[in-house]
Amino acid sequence: MVTVTNNTGGGQPVSLENLRGVRTLCDRFGKPFFLDACRFAENSYFVKVREEGQSGRTPKAIAQEMFSLADGCTMSAKKDGLANIGASWP
Repeated sequence: MVTVTNNTGGGQPVSLENLRGVRTLCDRFGKPFFLDACRFAENSYFVKVREEGQSGRTPKAIAQEMFSLADGCTMSAKKDGLANIGASWP
């Protein structure tokens, strides 16, 4: 399992190059590959602006490639603005 972005590394993005490498290793050893996609949108944006060769792609296209590399994913919907939590509203 790879967390995008890498929470244990201070929220640093995970490159497509690294995700492709994980996919290759999982295939070699017959293991499934899952994403913890808690901040996939943020990760996609950072890949766009930081990873060589990705600046011309949309964050959506980058996210689609990230998910296509994995066998499945888990996700906390409370991140990336997908769910209303942490505040009380009148």
